Amino acid sequence: MTFLSFLQVVIFITLLLNTVHLMPAFGRCLRNAETVFQSGYLGAMLTIRLARNALGLILVTASTAPDPHIHALVPKGILLFLVLAVVNVVLTHYRQRDDIEGVRF
Repeated sequence: MTFLSFLQVVIFITLLLNTVHLMPAFGRCLRNAETVFQSGYLGAMLTIRLARNALGLILVTASTAPDPHIHALVPKGILLFLVLAVVNVVLTHYRQRDDIEGVRF
């Protein structure tokens, strides 16, 4: 097994475990949501995280693909990965702000 293949397997396992780790957040979204906004933030955050992890899994595989057309898409995929991470940070910030200040109408 080459080093690149070993690294690909390690990254794949890490992203898979991260996705499984998000399931308690899904349970909180359904059970203990006190307001519609809280459940909306939790659901959106879970969706963004799952999309980001799925994209990461695709990028790990695409970076080792032999086709040059697929390699050309990897930088765009990395940019989308970063955008999803920023959206997750923004959602987390607004959720924490609403927890502290309360929901404003």
